[in-house]
Amino acid sequence: MKANSIIKQLLILLVLFSCKKELEYNSVLDASSKEVTTINLVAQDWPGTDPKPYDMPVLKGLDHLTFNDSSELSLKENDLVLGIEIEDESIAIPLTYLEGFEVANFKINEHSYLVTWCPLVGSSKLFKDQSETNNAGFDFGFALVNNNLLMVDRQTQTVWNQLSNKAIHGKRKGETLQLEPSIQTTWQFWKDKHPDTKVLINTDTTNAVFPSEVLKEPFYTKWQPSDGRYFDSGKHDINNLGLGIEIADASVYFPLNTLFKNQSPIEYTLANTTITIHFNTEGLTAWATNSKGELIPTTLAYNWAWKNFYPETTLFSSEKKHSHD
Repeated sequence: MKANSIIKQLLILLVLFSCKKELEYNSVLDASSKEVTTINLVAQDWPGTDPKPYDMPVLKGLDHLTFNDSSELSLKENDLVLGIEIEDESIAIPLTYLEGFEVANFKINEHSYLVTWCPLVGSSKLFKDQSETNNAGFDFGFALVNNNLLMVDRQTQTVWNQLSNKAIHGKRKGETLQLEPSIQTTWQFWKDKHPDTKVLINTDTTNAVFPSEVLKEPFYTKWQPSDGRYFDSGKHDINNLGLGIEIADASVYFPLNTLFKNQSPIEYTLANTTITIHFNTEGLTAWATNSKGELIPTTLAYNWAWKNFYPETTLFSSEKKHSHD
């Protein structure tokens, strides 16, 4: 009897999940102000599912981020931001404003950029738009690869994967997006480090890809327990977060819970390149600089997600020699 009861409960949960999935999927399509185009490829249509041939809806990415006075925004000390230094400007992009969009385009001094936020893998990344047509921009692909965000460039309809930085389908398949240096951290840490920082947000939150997620707090600041594998967005944990770096086809991953037991900074050699790893517990973050002290491109992401795309990565241990040639 007890076994039958458990089975019934599981069936009920499965039905509820399917209904929720259909409702959320339809709300996504209804939220698009224009006719939805699709691209046929092999991908996941929902987190945790198996990849399959799929007509992926392409929804408009966010455009026209604007600078705002931080004093007029409701930013909390531990709000996650993507901190960037470009065009001689220090800029913070609060991730709460990207929760319902995940893909946003903006322009600084005639140069076009793409900022992405994938809550499933805990990673925000900045890319330089290298389209032949300046400011062509990117849109949101309503599908996943290894539970990770897909973006579609408007110029060629090529599909790009966020964590690998690579084109996985379309005219530019196999090419790599130009990843720009950034620091994913808390608002308080970035503001203390850059007191003159500007804040770049989308003031218009209409037509979001995920309307129910608009202005939600990025979840990994909640310190909820997890076993390190993808399950759902409420089960992730800072203890599964780390810094991934790729140089010349070699990669290394620095778990934050390992870094936080050491003294910052740490020197490390990857692909015959000496880099310095910096980390900060209060800022829930880590970043890397080169021999000139310049910020280099890195990725903050969950351990399982990084390993999915970089299976041969070296896992940093403070007990090992700090090099990998």
